[in-house]
Parts: sequence; C-alpha cells; structure tokens
Amino acid sequence: MLVPTVPGTVEQAVPFACHVAHDSQLTRLWQGQSYGLEPAATFAYLAGAGYRVPAGTSVLVTPLRHPAQAALEARTVAAATGHPAVIGYGPGSRAVQRARLGAPYGDPVAASAEFLRATRDCLAQPWDPPARSAGSAHRYFHAGQALPPVAHPRVQLALGVLRRRMARAAGEVADAALTWLTPADYVRRVVVPEVAEGADSAGRPRPRVIAAVPVAVARPGRHPAGLAQLAAGGHLVLPHYADMLARAGIDVSTGDSTAAARALVDGGAFLYGRPADIAAGLAEYAAAGTDEVILNLTGVQSWYGTDETLLDLSEILAATASLNW
Repeated sequence: MLVPTVPGTVEQAVPFACHVAHDSQLTRLWQGQSYGLEPAATFAYLAGAGYRVPAGTSVLVTPLRHPAQAALEARTVAAATGHPAVIGYGPGSRAVQRARLGAPYGDPVAASAEFLRATRDCLAQPWDPPARSAGSAHRYFHAGQALPPVAHPRVQLALGVLRRRMARAAGEVADAALTWLTPADYVRRVVVPEVAEGADSAGRPRPRVIAAVPVAVARPGRHPAGLAQLAAGGHLVLPHYADMLARAGIDVSTGDSTAAARALVDGGAFLYGRPADIAAGLAEYAAAGTDEVILNLTGVQSWYGTDETLLDLSEILAATASLNW
C-alpha cells in the first residue's frame, strides 16, 4: 500500500506501516515524492520504531537529487528496513525541471535512463553488471566513483512510466517499471509490450511492472468523482498525464476538474465500488501482466481520515483473498 498522505510528521506513517507489518497480503509500504519529509528518513524512522517492512518509492523526481545522493538514500532504505527496496525515479514535470534546474531536460527519457545508470554505478552492487568505462558520455549526470561498500539487501532501481518511450527505456535499464493512473487495458496494450521490447533489445529479462492504482470503497454519502479528484487532481493538470490518459481512451482535457475526475472513474483509472468490484479490477491488472499493485487510498484519507482508510483497505484485502492471483 501507498502511505496515503504526505507525512508532516514521521508518526503519521505509523498506522500504515503497522498494517503492512501485520497483513500477509501486503508485501510493501510505498511512499511518493515528498516536499516535506524525505522518504528515506521516514522509512528509517519506521524501522527504528519496530516496523521493519519492505519499502518502495513511487516516484522520486530526479531534479531534486544527484545520483550519488540517490544511491546513498536507496541503500539506506534497504539497510534500515532489512529488506530489498524498490526505489523509483522519474523526471517530474517540465515545470519542476525548470524550477530546480533552470531549464527542462532536452530529452526527459534519456535523462531518466542516464540517471538510473549513474545511480547504479554509484551503488556498485555485486549483482549488477560492471560499471561503464570512464570514457562513457554524460549528457545530464556524472556518477563519479562508486560509494564505499556497505552491506545491505538488494536495491531495485525503477523508472516511472507513462508512455511508450519511457516504458521501452525502463525495459532497457531498470529493474522495474512503475506506472501511475494507468488503466489495466493500457498496461496490457502499451506498457508491458514496450517494457518487454526494451528488455529484448538490451538482451536482458523483462523488468517487473508495478502499477499504483487509486481505489475507494463505495459507501453512502461518498462521491467517487470527488475522491478521484483528491487522489489524482494534481496529476490531471500535467500534460504528460493528460496525454497518457487520452491514449488510454480517457479524456481529461476538458478544463473541468470534476468532469476529468469522473472520467477517471468511468475509464477504470480510479477503482470505485464494492470491495468485490475493486478486487475484480485489480485482477485485471494481474491479467494485463502487472507483477505488483500499489493500493492508493489517498482520496479516502484526504476526505475521511485514517480509520476509514484502513477500513477500506481491510475490506479490499478480504475481497482479494478469494481470488486466484
């Protein structure tokens, strides 16, 4: 599950870490990019508080960090939790790139792939292929020397994927491809095939595909479009998300945020309904080739708080328990 809020204090993440620690169906606690508390620090706090659960990030934006710092944070998460970690990166929006770097990347896909390679070079993990030669070109990032070795569980480096080129790049260089707001049919038609093609071209196994899926249980008085807007509204105004959703058959370019959120629900990018309906929707992601699903209950948390969020989570997990994954 995703920590369904941007924590302002580390204690806010505790109820969700506790749930992951005690529910065998939940395999990992995820956190997105935070402009409040650094996710690596939050996971380290949770581990120190007794919640040493597997952790993942989906996704950290590359304009905020150097590859050496990214490698240091990534292995800190793995070492502190005692579990293999999945650490995802992406270029962020052009506005974020401009604000942090002074100008957007000329080629965000190439920059992301180069960032991942540079971060892997800094980690220099024994299971990785040898680092590139010193003469390799560096258009966006220079890794420098590998960090001094520290024993830690494996770090899997992932790329955030929305469209074809990034999916293919993930297949070429990443350990996993992370999607966000992508309907199951789009994952089946676009993401999985492109990741597989990129992997084939690089002569390597297909990376895992991981999908973050916003969900909410239907209850009296709830408004699905409002919940979808709380869960995804910030992404709907970004051109690269609007373009991906249009390619998936969901029109969010109306200028009406409520209509856009309703389109997310109608198009299956936001799963709303009975727990059994949500479980069936999640099964479609598995059938599409998704290897791991991240349950995103941000909308419920934002509107109704932690108790109802955990109630939704428990009912959805109970419904999925009867499915043959």
